[in-house]
Amino acid sequence: MSELSQIQRMIRILQILSSGRKVTTKELRRRFDDTVSLRTLQRDMLTLSDSGVPLINEKLTANENTWYLMDHFKQFIPIPLEMNEYLAMEMLKANLSILKNTSIEDDVEKLTKKIEQILPDELFLQATASKFSNLLTNYSMGQYDYSGKNEIINKLIKAITKKRKCLVTYDSPSIQKENKFYSEPEKLLIYHGGLYLIFYVRTQKEFWLLAIHRILKLEVFDEVFPDDHPFNEEEFVKNRFGLFSGKPEKIKLKFDKSIRHYIEHNHWNATQKFSSDKKGNLILEMETAITPELISWILGWNKNVKVMKPIILIDDIKDLIRTMKKQYKIK
Repeated sequence: MSELSQIQRMIRILQILSSGRKVTTKELRRRFDDTVSLRTLQRDMLTLSDSGVPLINEKLTANENTWYLMDHFKQFIPIPLEMNEYLAMEMLKANLSILKNTSIEDDVEKLTKKIEQILPDELFLQATASKFSNLLTNYSMGQYDYSGKNEIINKLIKAITKKRKCLVTYDSPSIQKENKFYSEPEKLLIYHGGLYLIFYVRTQKEFWLLAIHRILKLEVFDEVFPDDHPFNEEEFVKNRFGLFSGKPEKIKLKFDKSIRHYIEHNHWNATQKFSSDKKGNLILEMETAITPELISWILGWNKNVKVMKPIILIDDIKDLIRTMKKQYKIK
């Protein structure tokens, strides 16, 4: 480590103390790779204290003191930022396009401006001159406009973070009427341009999904639900193909070798296994529910895919093709 000036040392000392830990001068010396003497560090600490920094000094032994900051001072300590960290923030912003025109977008913009205020001058000038906000864009066809669900999204965030029980009024497409039920919100999920809620149904002892754009009304109660149902994301998605769930079946698909590069490097399902036949065609095997989303995905590859098993999936696709032929009057 190159020799540091006193001001550089003191800034680094403040950053170390901002963690809230009590630190001895010996520990500080180790943080400086033993390149700074104990006497120098002790002088630095006294200089900080004399300058009005609220340092608390407690004696451990005859030759050792411990130092820490008063709690109210920690928020004023600047945190150094590097360009890659700033770029990472801009890239994360681009992936929040689904929350465009909501108060969350406004909050992210406020956060960005606060971060820009603590950027070193040379990084700030580079960031503004280079237009890093154009670094990444997120294109999602069919993305839902959630500007009209701003209040519901904010209530859900409160319910999730504070573990509050909710009463949901839901526009259920399956029963074509409003449905009311209690929920224990767990997590928000972004999928294919849509925002969904993962919530716990205590009567069923299961986690379910709701489309947020179908929530008509949300009432958040003061009642805190018990934290007795740990959410296992791996188990939740294990037998799903996309969002839909159901009884898992052993699926086997054969993809023509001409499109295997579109398939074999992607993650489709937690149970997927790939292999090849003698002609170089790609075989995909997985255990997942037979759902409209799975069938739609298979048909999307048209003649380049063939269902090998199970027979129930083959029959479902045959029935759908017959219906489509009638619709388009194909004999």
